[in-house]
This record gives sequence, structure tokens and C-alpha cells, in this order.
Amino acid sequence: MMDDTHEVMITESDDEAAYYAARKIPYIVWLNERNRERSFPDGSYCVENLSDIDARYLDRVYRRFHDIPWDIAETARLRIREITVEDVPQLYELYSDASVTQFMEPLFREPEQEMIYTREYIKNVYGFYGYGMWVLESRESGRIIGRAGLEYKEGFDGLELGFMLGVAFQHKGYAYEACSAILAYGIEELEQRTYCSFINENNTPSIRLCERLGFVPRDRVRLNEINFDGMLVEKEFVQYVYRAD
Repeated sequence: MMDDTHEVMITESDDEAAYYAARKIPYIVWLNERNRERSFPDGSYCVENLSDIDARYLDRVYRRFHDIPWDIAETARLRIREITVEDVPQLYELYSDASVTQFMEPLFREPEQEMIYTREYIKNVYGFYGYGMWVLESRESGRIIGRAGLEYKEGFDGLELGFMLGVAFQHKGYAYEACSAILAYGIEELEQRTYCSFINENNTPSIRLCERLGFVPRDRVRLNEINFDGMLVEKEFVQYVYRAD
């Protein structure tokens, strides 16, 4: 009989934590009065109350140590999860239509560059913040149909909501379905109540989506984007803001 049990260690010892980290054994550090002045390895998962450790938390710690993407949310038609390097070829299919990059940054010209970027993104963004841009996967087919997620935007309140869909999947309600679930996740799991989105004034579908989600226009801002040649270019956007009641 196959054993599907996965172990996550819990320790209050810095030496044990270093041992686990060196061998990539999933572990959680219990911080208490005996060890607060000690140094633990970078990337350690730490809790002050053992009661904060539940099945979901254990699962996420295990997944992060073994490079398994987190499941973020599910809707009637979609699974929202972290990206993997293996997803990159499907992204190029979604971005192949020029209309997709009319109002957003393109992928790198070379897939290998995008794969390198994705590896670093998983390590530095997911690993540090615990959130980021995620992939939208059809629950029926398992195919990736787009991306959406939350990112920190320096100089602005709240988290930035971003989204894109492949052309074949637009105008079917997927973006509203995904973004509604992501906002709910942000409010409940991340305890963040303010969100923003930056949209080109000619991007009517995105404006309609944001308004339907409850965003309101605020200011015009100029932001830097990376073009096909990897160069920074400055563009003007309308900032839309959402505040949870």
C-alpha cells in the first residue's frame, strides 16, 4: 500500500533548522522566548503560536520546499495556481496574438529568457511575498487560458491587480470570475483591503471589467514598462482603485 504521508518538521532550534534547510527538509520554526535572539536560515517559515499551523499551512510549507506550485483558489470553471517553468510554452501560445500585448508587457523574445525570469520570479516573488501573478487553468481541460494576480507596486497604496486572457477565452466571463476570486483571496487570506489597477484609457474591455469589479478611476499616472527589446518605456495609464467595505 502506497504511503501518501508528507512530513513537515517543527523546531525551535537554530541548529536543527540549519540542518533541515541544508537538506531541503520542510520545516517550520516555532519562535518563543528561548530562541528569539537566535539566527535562522533565510526563507524559514516561522510561527509564534503553534495553533496557527493548520493542514493548509503545512501543505504550503511542504510545497514550497519541494518546488510544487501553491493552489490559490478554485472557481466554477477555473483553477488559480502559481506558475511553473513548464507553463511557459503555453504562455507563448496565449501571447502569440498581437492584440494581447497591445496594452501590456510582452514576454521575452526567447523562451529561454522567459524560463529564467520565471524561475527567479518563483523564488523571489512567491518566495518572499507569498503572492504574485498566477496562471488561470481550465478545470475541464487543464489548459492555461490566462494569468491574473496581485503584486506590490512601490509608491502606491494596496496591491496591484493584473490580468490577461488568451484571445480564444475572452468575452466569456473568465476574467471577472478569476479576478473576483483573487480579490476575495486578497481580502481574506492576505488581509489587504485596498487594490489598484493601471489601465490604458483605450483599453475598454479592461476598464469595463474593473468597473464591474467595483474599481473607480482616480488619477492619471506615468509608469515604466518593458518593450519587446527589453527597454524601459514610459507610458500613461489611468489608475483605478478598489477599497473593500
